[in-house]
Amino acid sequence: MATAQTTQSNHSLFHDLFAKYAEAKTERFRKQIFAKTVRDLERLSDQQLHDIGITRSDIPQTAYQSVYQRAAFTQ
Repeated sequence: MATAQTTQSNHSLFHDLFAKYAEAKTERFRKQIFAKTVRDLERLSDQQLHDIGITRSDIPQTAYQSVYQRAAFTQ
């Protein structure tokens, strides 16, 4: 009587683990960049923010779009 075994190849397992690790590292990096972007924009004066076309209440949204949606800031 023959039995069939199904096993996942080590290559696929390694690939999946590496992909999850890389994804986690990327997300951590984006969170750091987002936080730094918000801090840097919050340090600007109201006049400086006005000069670049951002209101203080728009800072989180502008930073999010820049970091997570790769949207360049346009006025």
